[in-house]
Amino acid sequence: MALLSEQDRQTLRTHLAEIADPVTLLFFTQTIGGPETALVTKQILDQIAGLSDRVSIEEVNFILERDRAAALGITGVPAIAVLKGDLDTRIRFLGAPGGYEFVSLIEAILLAGGTDSGLSQESKTLIAEYVAEPLDIKVFVTPTCPHCPRAVTLAHRMAFEHPLIHATCIEATEFMDLSRQYRVTGVPKTVVNGTIEIRGAVPEETFVRTVLQLPADATGAEQQETPSI
Repeated sequence: MALLSEQDRQTLRTHLAEIADPVTLLFFTQTIGGPETALVTKQILDQIAGLSDRVSIEEVNFILERDRAAALGITGVPAIAVLKGDLDTRIRFLGAPGGYEFVSLIEAILLAGGTDSGLSQESKTLIAEYVAEPLDIKVFVTPTCPHCPRAVTLAHRMAFEHPLIHATCIEATEFMDLSRQYRVTGVPKTVVNGTIEIRGAVPEETFVRTVLQLPADATGAEQQETPSI
């Protein structure tokens, strides 16, 4: 099944050619009783892997390999853990990366295949100085939200930058139990360690400072949010 046009395939092939290091996508699924979105996710991943010999897919049975899933923080399917070769980048996707979140997945692959987080030097300095304990960043999204990839990519860049940071993109309508738990009424909504909240898509400086619980800059920032899921 062709999900991408030939023009999109050529564009994506060009971007993936920039990858310096091999990227492994651990695809967590289940053969019996799994959601239909698991099949969609597999189709998406297969098409991406078919465009670059530096991107490989490893399928992991969520039921039979629960210990491995638990070790990587995977709590449901479909899910993707992004590795830089054999090294965990702490970048995760929970739910099918469709719609606008396809862009977030491509950004995550390019990030894992490179050597730099893409964050500003100021952000890198703040992260190095203030991250001393584990940070768990959850970004709730929907496929139709054009503002969500900004928040997801910032969270993933922070995870790539520091080994104590984990960042997961969660498709809110697929995982309604988590959406209810974290009171998600609009997307993107970012939740850090279960308590700190960022509503909408905000600039990098605001995002990083809020995650680190540092004072915001004096200029303020415009939040872009899709009001309902």
